[in-house]
Amino acid sequence: MAPKASEMVISYRGLRGLVEGGLEAVANNPPGPDAALIDPIEDAAMIAGLEAALILLKSAESDPRAEGCAPDVLVAFDHRPTSLLQGFLAEEAAEGKATPISLESGGYEAQFDEKDALGWAASLRSWWRRYLDKHTFVSPAEPEDIGNNVRLAMLGDWGTGLYGAPQCAVSIATAKKPYDILLHLGDVYYAGTEAEVEGRFLKFWPDVPNAISRALNSNHEMYSGGNAYFRQTLPAFRQSSSVFALRNDNWLLIGLDSAYEGNDRVGGRLSDAQAGWVTAQVDEAVKNGQQVILFSHHQPFSLFETQGAILAGCLKGALAARKIFAWYWGHEHRCVLYDRHPDWNLYGRCIGHSGYPYFRDIFPGALKPQINSNGSRWIALIARKGAPTGMVLDGPNPYIVGHQNQYGPNGYLTLEFSDRQINEIVHAADGTPLYNRPLV
Repeated sequence: MAPKASEMVISYRGLRGLVEGGLEAVANNPPGPDAALIDPIEDAAMIAGLEAALILLKSAESDPRAEGCAPDVLVAFDHRPTSLLQGFLAEEAAEGKATPISLESGGYEAQFDEKDALGWAASLRSWWRRYLDKHTFVSPAEPEDIGNNVRLAMLGDWGTGLYGAPQCAVSIATAKKPYDILLHLGDVYYAGTEAEVEGRFLKFWPDVPNAISRALNSNHEMYSGGNAYFRQTLPAFRQSSSVFALRNDNWLLIGLDSAYEGNDRVGGRLSDAQAGWVTAQVDEAVKNGQQVILFSHHQPFSLFETQGAILAGCLKGALAARKIFAWYWGHEHRCVLYDRHPDWNLYGRCIGHSGYPYFRDIFPGALKPQINSNGSRWIALIARKGAPTGMVLDGPNPYIVGHQNQYGPNGYLTLEFSDRQINEIVHAADGTPLYNRPLV
């Protein structure tokens, strides 16, 4: 059976046969019978985006520090044209327009040759135009009630269908004590298209009877306009909106949509309407004696990436008044546990390591790592302006065969609610606990 689009790894190495005449063919090939429907400005932007995409893909293999430097390992950039190009070519390869090469590290590399260039040019325009418009935003509903004693499993940047992602799902589905809530913090690669949502995300989602499943919107889903996210993921999860809230007597859990109004330049952002709805929910919860936890795709702060000042600014009143107990996010491909924020007094957690193959950081040896039972380690982090102290998970990834030591470990996080108490557990992909402590 031929590999599906969701199993394809699109690398610069596999595109070399297209590079010579590919872009020229796209630029010069007549648009066809629907030429009158093509906006020349949009068409020029597409061509410029393709040029930038090839530069980025080439850099991923030539720069030894570039994330995803191995050509036989999936790499996805925070760049809409690159993600769309990869998504398109994966579908083309699944239709037999490239040679699939089985990869020891996982998936199939799509190898194109020069004769594919004209075919690529003929279909790319119409495919690309499908994703120019964003899906209509859906307003949030009232908070849903959950029990006072529930277990929540959290995955972030999980939508690869490769590496440790399937193992995370199996570990969650087969846990001795079943989970009540399953949450994805966003990112289905490459561009959250219909084929990718079905083949890289829903296909592998943990099967836990009676559990509530929820998914956050993200930048990669929005590269295709959020269409598959709103039309496939939300109905599959019986989720009415990309913004939601779950509550019990003691806690209010709010899922934010930081991607619909955000972009790669500003990071996460909330519309005024969403920020107003969230603020009202937070104020009502505080009045009722409930503590509040936020979940988003983008980060409000970071010791590694840019600060999420715009996203945090959307909720500056609630943050300044210290009304938020904790905030969990993905987007950064790491697992980072922060100490309480000095200004907002909240716990910050980056859980963006569940399925994406992320290149390991280099740390000074003087940071005295804590070694875990599986050989991974926690590295202490020093505070800097905008972000408090904390620790980051480091170690090899046994699921990326041939490159185990280049890439960091995949895994997930559990929250256990017991009335007003909450316990937090970080798991390796196979379920091994790497951190287990109450939040107080």
